[in-house]
Formats: sequence, C-alpha cells, structure tokens
Amino acid sequence: MDSIEVEGKTYEEAVKKASIELNEEEKNLDIEVKEVDTKGILGLLGSKKVIITARVRETKNPENPVELTPEQYSENLLKEISAFLDLSLNVKIYHQNERIMLLVQGDNGDLLIGKDGEILDALQYLIRLAVAKKFKQNLKILIDVNGYREKKKKALTIMAKRLADKVKRTGRRIKTDPLNPYERRIIHTLFKHNRFITTKSEGEGHTKKVVISPVGNKDGKR
Repeated sequence: MDSIEVEGKTYEEAVKKASIELNEEEKNLDIEVKEVDTKGILGLLGSKKVIITARVRETKNPENPVELTPEQYSENLLKEISAFLDLSLNVKIYHQNERIMLLVQGDNGDLLIGKDGEILDALQYLIRLAVAKKFKQNLKILIDVNGYREKKKKALTIMAKRLADKVKRTGRRIKTDPLNPYERRIIHTLFKHNRFITTKSEGEGHTKKVVISPVGNKDGKR
C-alpha cells in the first residue's frame, strides 16, 4: 500500500489519525517523521504540528519480513527524538571509513549539542546502543549537528600542532584536557606518521587526556 501523509498537534495524535485512516493498528504501521513545526514566539507560544508519513507494514511473507537497515533505524530514532523535543531538523546519511554518518541541519539544532558537545555525545552513544541491541552489531555511528564536529576537528588540529611545536622545542611531553574517543582519534591520526612526535591516551573512563611526547616515549597505548 502507498504511504499517506498525516498531520497532528503531537506525534501520538498524528500516528492515531494514520491508524484510523488506514484502518490498521498502530503497531502494524511503518512511521517516518517528515516535519515538525512549532509556531509562536520563539517556539514557546502558539500551536505545534507534526507531519508524518505512514503505511501498513508488509506482512505477505512473514518468514522474510521487510527490515529497516541500521542506517534507516538510526535516522528514524534521531527524527523521533527531534520531534519529541519540538526540533525541526533535516537528517542526511552517508558512509565514511566504515562509519555511519548522520548529518543534522536546523536552526535550533544547537540544542542537541550542549556544552562542549556533551548532549551530542550522549545522544550518539544512546543511538549506538539502540542499534547494537537491535542488529546485534557494534557499528560505528557518528552524529554531527550544524557542522559542530568539523569545526571541533579544525580547532583540535590547530591546538595539537601548537602543542607539538612546543614539545619539539622543549623536549618535554604535554597533556591535553580530557577528550572523548572521537577527539582523541583526531590527534592520534594527525601524528600517526610524524617522525618527531608520538601520542598516547592516558586515564580511565570515557574521556581521557592525550599525551604528546617527543619520539622515544613508548609507554602506554593510543
């Protein structure tokens, strides 16, 4: 059956309307959030609308049901979270170095970033867990909002090069502030083939410091 487009004041209302129109239980519908629009002053006053597309899930061949791919599942999760938070965002997917990339764009997308990217990192972690649980695979997923991670990468590269220059001048190692795995990987990759500088991660937990040292320091792991 072809999909239908339904509008509601909330996600739940839109899904209920789709269920009635298609004469099918909600659990048997494939739902995709198409648009979320909040009207009013700064989105605080006024009405809100959620637009979804819905269709009855294929059941003709129960032995081989149509399944979402990890990419589609990740995208739908992100869109549902955005809809719940009243955020109108566009999501694009592509692959890079065996990693699923979810690129998010929107005027209010910064609300998903948080201080130093803490909210974005938490959101990415939760989606990775959900995908791993559903597909029984530990897939690499990276979410970027309004180019935040790309800007962060440029800033980290500049900072790391500056610290490396100081290490070469003084012959002493320098530690960065605690960084998440993605940020640490940027620095390790930057100096991977450098003849004068070596790097390693130091610490416990999700965030660790990166130690930038003159070549010859072989302690620790990256």
